[in-house]
Amino acid sequence: MAIRIFTALVALTLSVSSLCFAETASPKAEIQTTIDQIIATVQANPGDTGKGARRDKLREIINPKFDFDEMSRRSLGANWTEITPAEQKDFTTVFSELLARTYLSKIETVKPGMVKVESEQVEGNKAVVKTVVLSQGDTFPIDYKMMYRDNGWRVYDVVIENIGLVANYRNEFSGIIRKDKFSGLMEKLRAKVK
Repeated sequence: MAIRIFTALVALTLSVSSLCFAETASPKAEIQTTIDQIIATVQANPGDTGKGARRDKLREIINPKFDFDEMSRRSLGANWTEITPAEQKDFTTVFSELLARTYLSKIETVKPGMVKVESEQVEGNKAVVKTVVLSQGDTFPIDYKMMYRDNGWRVYDVVIENIGLVANYRNEFSGIIRKDKFSGLMEKLRAKVK
């Protein structure tokens, strides 16, 4: 009897989770919509005269699509638990700014037909959306690792040509922390976002 109740609860939980996911766009659709919004914004605000407005609007588009808290935790790895909650919050703020600026500088040149959203793989509350970018005659893959959180799919890692952004930062940050402590890392990050 207990096994039947447990099985029924598990089935109910999975059904409710599926319904919650069904009410939102698929991860692939989220990425495609975001790319379409980015292209429209870039086209509506061209050149240097539209740069400020373009970046502000692009920031409004990407901020809710990225899980900067998760990216921050993963980028620090084991060092995340070694710092205080105040330091975690400070790191997330500064690191988010660095990520957003870096991403903005890359996406401001996107044009129609440059990015093709190819497929998605969904397992529970995680997904990978595979895209291909055509730039200057070269084609390269970019995969968006996503997590379903706060009633939507949000990116927590970007993998470019099989190199994960989060793992790359984690390796860099670990080396800096070993040498210069966490305060040295923060000093370097703040200098980058000034």
